[in-house]
Amino acid sequence: MRKTVIPVLLAISLSAHAQEAKKADTAKTTNIEEVVVTSLGIKRQARSLTYSSQQIGGDELTEVKTPNFLNSISGKVSNVQINRTNGVGSSVRVLMRGNKSANSSQPLYVIDGIPIINGVGKSAEASQYSTMPDAGDVLSSINPDDIESMNFLKGASASALYGSMGGNGVILITTKKGKLGRSSITYNTSLTVDQAYSLPKLQHSYLSYDPAVSGQAPGISNESWGAKGASKDHLKDFLQNGTTWVNSLSFQSGTEKSTNYFSIGNTTNKGIIPSSYFDQYNVSFRNSSKYLNDKLTLDANFIGSLQNSVNRQTPGISFSPLVSLYWLPRGVDFDQYNNSNYYYIDKSRLLPGQNWWAVGPDGKFNGNPATQNPYWILNRNRVTVNNKNTYTAVSLAYQINPWLSARVRGNYSWNITDSQRGVAAYSDPNLITSNGINGRLLQNKYENSSTYGDVLLIGSPKLSEDISLDFTVGGSINTSRNRVTEIDNAYLAIPNLFTNSNLLWNVDRSVGDGFHNISYSTKKQIQSIFASASLGYKNMVYVDMTFRNDWDSTLALTGTNGYDYESVGVNAVLSSIFKLPETINFWKIRGSYATVGLGLPANLTTATNPYDTVYGYNVDAGQIVKPKYSLVTDPAFKELFVKPELNKTFEAGTELRLFKNRLSFDITYYNSNASNQLLALDISSNLGGLPSGSYYVNAGKIQNKGFESSLSYKIFDSEKFGWTANLNGSTNKNKIVELFPSSISVPENQLLALTGGGAYTKLKLGGSFGDIYGIKFLRDDQGRILVDADGKPMADKNLGYLGNPNPKFMLGFGNSFNIGKLGISFLIDGKFGGKVLSLTEKANDLLGVSQNSASARDAGGVAIPNAVYAPGTPNAGAAYTGLTDAKAYYKTVGANQEGAGIDEAYMYSATTVRLRQASISYTFDIKSSYLKNATVSIVGTNLFFFYKKAPFDPEQVSGNTPGGVGVDSFGIPITRSIGLSLKANF
Repeated sequence: MRKTVIPVLLAISLSAHAQEAKKADTAKTTNIEEVVVTSLGIKRQARSLTYSSQQIGGDELTEVKTPNFLNSISGKVSNVQINRTNGVGSSVRVLMRGNKSANSSQPLYVIDGIPIINGVGKSAEASQYSTMPDAGDVLSSINPDDIESMNFLKGASASALYGSMGGNGVILITTKKGKLGRSSITYNTSLTVDQAYSLPKLQHSYLSYDPAVSGQAPGISNESWGAKGASKDHLKDFLQNGTTWVNSLSFQSGTEKSTNYFSIGNTTNKGIIPSSYFDQYNVSFRNSSKYLNDKLTLDANFIGSLQNSVNRQTPGISFSPLVSLYWLPRGVDFDQYNNSNYYYIDKSRLLPGQNWWAVGPDGKFNGNPATQNPYWILNRNRVTVNNKNTYTAVSLAYQINPWLSARVRGNYSWNITDSQRGVAAYSDPNLITSNGINGRLLQNKYENSSTYGDVLLIGSPKLSEDISLDFTVGGSINTSRNRVTEIDNAYLAIPNLFTNSNLLWNVDRSVGDGFHNISYSTKKQIQSIFASASLGYKNMVYVDMTFRNDWDSTLALTGTNGYDYESVGVNAVLSSIFKLPETINFWKIRGSYATVGLGLPANLTTATNPYDTVYGYNVDAGQIVKPKYSLVTDPAFKELFVKPELNKTFEAGTELRLFKNRLSFDITYYNSNASNQLLALDISSNLGGLPSGSYYVNAGKIQNKGFESSLSYKIFDSEKFGWTANLNGSTNKNKIVELFPSSISVPENQLLALTGGGAYTKLKLGGSFGDIYGIKFLRDDQGRILVDADGKPMADKNLGYLGNPNPKFMLGFGNSFNIGKLGISFLIDGKFGGKVLSLTEKANDLLGVSQNSASARDAGGVAIPNAVYAPGTPNAGAAYTGLTDAKAYYKTVGANQEGAGIDEAYMYSATTVRLRQASISYTFDIKSSYLKNATVSIVGTNLFFFYKKAPFDPEQVSGNTPGGVGVDSFGIPITRSIGLSLKANF
């Protein structure tokens, strides 16, 4: 196919721009004749697109502001799933049309037509023993007031021109330009109060001891299974109302020859956890100028930001101040360990020692795991995250003649994230290691940079009155670099001095001690040529074709130099072909097919030779560390050789506009198959001739198919009263069609762990991406729960399937009203289906601090439905209808360690319906030579749930990784934000 396609596409040259008859740009497509931004920044009429594309305006991102504008997308774009991590400044997980890759399903981000690398630091895992928080990403630092519009290219056909970079879809971000005419200044400010809600339900009616028993006192046990008695809710007093203040000031001006846009911004957040802060500063500048009789256009922009945060919350037990309060033995007076009394001075070392109920007179900690004073964690286990981001781009466009133009473009982006935690002496020894008595330093430093350049030839020659042609042909080079330094050292020369120069490396250490000094760098380059063409006939029928070939450095030494991707799409505007009823203003049907893919991780293919002789070893604190996984090199297993992932996608859809374009409807069906998944496989015995070992193989296939639709209706459309309703709906079915080829005799029940998923999220043949596995109730052949002689449920020690957290259906319902100058809007967001796991509830039940444990005690025990006595018990096979002692039951099913307890008891419905955001605004026209108008708004986000069964927000994830979705590991509580905003135009 390639030999035929290339000459044709290069000859007739190929997708377009520069037709003078095209309309002006708009922030949001409301008319089918308007233009939208597509791949490579090329503008196309909406009617000519052969694939699904959904665009939203910048005003929708800023109507109700969130510190990370990606959170503002939820419910507004069909089939786009947003998962939040841990608080302000943290990264956001974005998923379009389901999980496609076992490595990363994150989309490509493009600013003003040029791709960027959304660099992130080391993500927190869904583990109970995480040590560092999510470090944020580049997109979280962009000022939403600088965004003109966003376009979502969800399908392979839409993103095929980006090749391997666009394998998971593309999000196109168009930033604001200066405007022709009078100079103007805009000031935006928003102040919201953030309040925690939907907290774990805790009990305060049972103590940790029995006052009637001599010698018993508060804190004698780390559990709260004692006598009846009241205790204070210290968690409620500990949490505070947070505040978020967002300010931005922009200036724009323009003449016939040049336009300028400049903005500065600041976001300041005080978290709901005491002593947690976030501060961000933004600056952006964009200039567009014309030269050489307006034939040459220069477009240059710069975006920069600084982020500083203190005590961003870390999931898990180890460094969570909230867990210490969840588990506080009931009856212990937390007020005596408050912020002014959380430490004392140990006279033997003249160092601060921890004042906490769990620390005995001998200095040893009680509990397994032990908890620490929340204020000690915040002050003596303090964590900081400092991020710097810069992005700069230049584009030169020359209009060769009325129908042909050339572009040269390039960008450079750089970001660094530096996370550091100091663990002071006298902290829990398990967090320092047995020999590190002076403290522990953890530091993660990730530096990412990328350069991109391309050359484009863009044209729209007039072939005839009936036939139109838009084309693009070009080439690009994209280079990305990453430098990583990770330090973990529990041997400090001077106590509590957390600097690299205070670390001891040449020490006699024991196995398992915190002791790492890892430094490595990677580089990846993709060289590409591409072409696209769009042929139109009488504005009724359009045919799109794209071709791209990538030469990827990640394939070095594999014998494969590059790979190509193609797409073809067709649409027919039925309203122009046939005479339809007057109520139908526009009707289009479309279909497309494309192949795109994903490259390999950088530096992976240096392992094409046996790793013990040639592989570039990793050096950790002077120790050579061999890689765990190598590559298959035996020609007998060619199908397992590393190769690019490949995604083949078919989609078809239709678009309707009715009643004088007041009602618009779009629906798309898609079916994508992503093959050649890069999987890590441990082979313990000789299977199919492949020697035992740990390998990277390209084998798996993941299928996604579903529907997505959007509907918009201007119910009333006048200046005095307007009402517009928008509805987005989507469904996606994910299936793992293949994990390994038939030549490898891997057991059908083979489970593969997902990155960042802890011990819970696994891949299995026939299952779905993100499936959660854990310990289930032991059942008989009839599915009845087996209990022992005391009525305690028994556990099936083999990992079993528990559920999948991904929603089966997503819905967004938005309404906006205008009553004169009064505006009202709200958005309801629903996700239906899926199941999630709460490790928080599991541990709370075990320790007797949950409301469930108190309710069970009040009821006389726990009823276990559909249960029978297990074989070997006196009443084997008989139905169990009694009540199991509450403590015995929760000691059995609850646990705070992986592989213990019964996880099945802590699976919950992931269905949620919430009021995502709402606002009431009023615009004042001010008769002043300086101030044009001002808009004052009352705003709110994440206000409340109409429906939620899970004890946490299923949208919350530990980190921006493929795994860990749907597993609650002591994450930060949900927050609602209510406040005021002001926009003034000068």
